[in-house]
Amino acid sequence: MSPLSAIENRRFCGGFTMVELILVIVVAGILAAVAVPRLIGRNAFDERGFADQLASTVRFAQKLAVAQHTHVYVRLTASDATLCYDPACTNPAPGPGGEKPYTIGAPNGVAIASPVAVLDFDAGGRPVNIMAQLDIPINGTSTHHVYVEQETGYVHD
Repeated sequence: MSPLSAIENRRFCGGFTMVELILVIVVAGILAAVAVPRLIGRNAFDERGFADQLASTVRFAQKLAVAQHTHVYVRLTASDATLCYDPACTNPAPGPGGEKPYTIGAPNGVAIASPVAVLDFDAGGRPVNIMAQLDIPINGTSTHHVYVEQETGYVHD
């Protein structure tokens, strides 16, 4: 076999070297160690999503009070928030899609730690039963906040 045919023969038997294979395995291991927990762990996404949903629900309650010229109450428990026309929540208020009662539930591992059990918006959209800015903490692996301003009822996070 001539040296020239050995070189041509080697071209047809191409493959990866051991160093290249080990390097690919190391890079894949590093990516798996960093990326997989972020993709699998959804708690942070669920908490943030629920905080946004709660803020939207409180904003909707305020707008509903203004639109219907009546008091609208948001009943807050550790696991859900419900819209009502009375503080005892015997007369539920409709949600944005007309569903009655309109209740949003917290996902597993997430809890509402509100200092007030019922948030009341008057016909002008102003909160009635708070003396300062209301802070509604959403607790899980981290804490998110929904704030309601005392004077205007402005809802933000």
